[in-house]
Amino acid sequence: MLIVGTWGALLLYIISWISGLFPPFDKTSSSKFQIWTELIGIRVGWIIHTFALLGLLWTKSVWPTTFVSDILSVASWVSILLIQALPERLPSLVNTSIVRLFAILLLGLSLIIFQFQISTSEIVSDKTWLYQVLLGSHIIILIAGYVMLGVACVSSTIFLYQEHHLKTKLVTSMMIRFPALVTLDRLSWQGTLWGFLALSIGIMLGILINKDDQSLMANLRFGASISAWCVFAMLLLLRQLQVIRSSWKAIWPIVGFSLALMSLIVEILRLNLQEF
Repeated sequence: MLIVGTWGALLLYIISWISGLFPPFDKTSSSKFQIWTELIGIRVGWIIHTFALLGLLWTKSVWPTTFVSDILSVASWVSILLIQALPERLPSLVNTSIVRLFAILLLGLSLIIFQFQISTSEIVSDKTWLYQVLLGSHIIILIAGYVMLGVACVSSTIFLYQEHHLKTKLVTSMMIRFPALVTLDRLSWQGTLWGFLALSIGIMLGILINKDDQSLMANLRFGASISAWCVFAMLLLLRQLQVIRSSWKAIWPIVGFSLALMSLIVEILRLNLQEF
């Protein structure tokens, strides 16, 4: 339960980070909900992380075997603590979005290292209802993430097509049927935002229920999924920092979705090979 609690804290950190990346498009109740999600996510996640970290250090830590994973988890905990302790006037000097992403990566790396040290079968077994629930959630959430990332990819593709024809002044009848560039950019942003969240949850659940499969296909699938996650994480960060051009805003979702789709294709091939 301690390692599951740490995964839960990581999930809340990611939700809080995503909620704080961008202001909402309107100023209605969604703004209050977004602010509430950001604050509650990081605070509740930090509390869960605190208890889970203390429990792991007390019961599971065996140095030097778990030294690296423990230090990474402690560093992540301290980073989140500093974010909450900083006065409101300091974010202009210290970009809290970068610090949050840094803490998320540290905690995620700590969990991955810890997973390789303790067999996953000690956490969940394929014969228990918990494993079945986690597996079903993993599949459903990943499919939802692929759908939303696919929307971002299609919107970005149309955006590039529209932008190219507008720059070259080649207006065609097909362009009239497409949404405006602002609408396409909004669809790409929303698809990327929610798709990235679903992809993050799906990857974490996949790592949690992984049965120490070290085959080539499993490594390719995992590598493609992590690469897609990194692409979308970098895209969200660059958009938040406003240091990326409009054309690259559309190119990155296409690259990220291609990697995510590659992971799905590899998984389908792996399952088909297991049947023979």
